[in-house]
Amino acid sequence: MIHDNTRPHGRIGLAWAVVAFAATIAGPPWIAAWLGLSAFVGASQAAGTRRTMETHPPPWLAALVSVGPPVAAVFGALYVVWVVGAVVAVAILIRTFAHRASAHDVALALAIGAATGSAAAAVALTREVDASAAVYLLACACVYDAGAYLVGTGASAAWEGPLAGVVALIPVTILGAVVLVPPFPSGTPLALGLLAAVLAPLGPLVGTALLGRQDADAPGLRRLDSLILLGPAWAWLVTTILN
Repeated sequence: MIHDNTRPHGRIGLAWAVVAFAATIAGPPWIAAWLGLSAFVGASQAAGTRRTMETHPPPWLAALVSVGPPVAAVFGALYVVWVVGAVVAVAILIRTFAHRASAHDVALALAIGAATGSAAAAVALTREVDASAAVYLLACACVYDAGAYLVGTGASAAWEGPLAGVVALIPVTILGAVVLVPPFPSGTPLALGLLAAVLAPLGPLVGTALLGRQDADAPGLRRLDSLILLGPAWAWLVTTILN
């Protein structure tokens, strides 16, 4: 994706990252609250952007769906599963009794909410297992985003930004390999860094698919999109290794 520089994205992103790291250090409820708010804003923006196209997903439904997983993550992964199941059941009821919302619109709202909500929940779930693992996850996501943004702004080719983001992950991964053994077994931080290099660039592609076009204005979703795939995979791997 080629970024534009007509707004202070960099300063906003830096401020968001500072709050996110502080909330992660403070504890699971704090990072769940901060990322839950981010997911709420991102989902409502994404659904609102979609309503200017051929589809009309309810923004309120996407926003509410996005909040459930990060809140439930404070209590454990099982609660996230229960919340997602309950949300799907409610959405089916909405489609059944509210005929103004098509099945496609409801499904799109669910997809937007689930994507942003799972990205937020993954960080909170990781923080429940180990604080350093959650900080490492956020560091990988933020450094990737910064590299992709700085090089991708005004770049002549769409691949230049993502490539720069992946390259920027190299020193972060090396630092993680030095600092995070223990609690991780030897080699695990390197594997997590490789996971970030593979999945972080794919998250924005999922975000673009949800938005319907590459130039859609949804900065809230873009703040989380590198975590859409990376976050859940990271949380699962960390839980498997450390529990």
